[in-house]
Amino acid sequence: MTLKEKLYKPLKILNEDTNILFWGCTHINHNPRWDNPIWKQRGYNSADNHKDGVIKNWNQKANEETDGVLLGDVMFGGGGADEFFNILNRLRFKNLYIQAGNHFAGFHQALELTDENGDYNFNENKKVIFLSNYFEAFVNGQPIAFSHYPILSYNGQAKGAFHLFSHVHGNLGKSKIGKAYLDSGVKAYEVSVEKNPSPINFSELKKIMRDRENVSFDHHSAETQNPF
Repeated sequence: MTLKEKLYKPLKILNEDTNILFWGCTHINHNPRWDNPIWKQRGYNSADNHKDGVIKNWNQKANEETDGVLLGDVMFGGGGADEFFNILNRLRFKNLYIQAGNHFAGFHQALELTDENGDYNFNENKKVIFLSNYFEAFVNGQPIAFSHYPILSYNGQAKGAFHLFSHVHGNLGKSKIGKAYLDSGVKAYEVSVEKNPSPINFSELKKIMRDRENVSFDHHSAETQNPF
């Protein structure tokens, strides 16, 4: 897919359901001087231990044929493109679709090293595809709207499109409006590490969405809305 096509065309991801992984907000190398930093909240004893644990959890569900989606906030701190690509190269995958998030250390430096399509090839069998903080894809035919941030109304919602997001670290349901959104039965799901200590695969995601409704929060209906 060309860089121009990425701006308006949905991606097509085809693979075994169990070999398509979704995850977000890994926060690797995030080591603030907090009394209770994120790595400690997640049960690790240091930022380095957290990095190794996150990579291990990914690789336990992935292989060299995996298609993965990381919904932003992958890395913090210094190191630039070298550290960013070092982290990604430790992950097992064939294609990795990646968003910047709102914490984009390494991501923006790595963009300078991509090809004319905004991709980076470790080798002929391992590619990173850089994408915006909102994009759409058909995943084994299922329309999914990917956004680093949770959004109320998204394309294809009335016709059963899924929405995957990250960013909120399990806190969306703690607000009245966030709880109402989640309780509506909308086919939206958070893939942050706080909600999923390991990446969730497409088979697991479909089971979660199975009993949810085609809720729409805009003027579109199943008759008028085109899912991508």
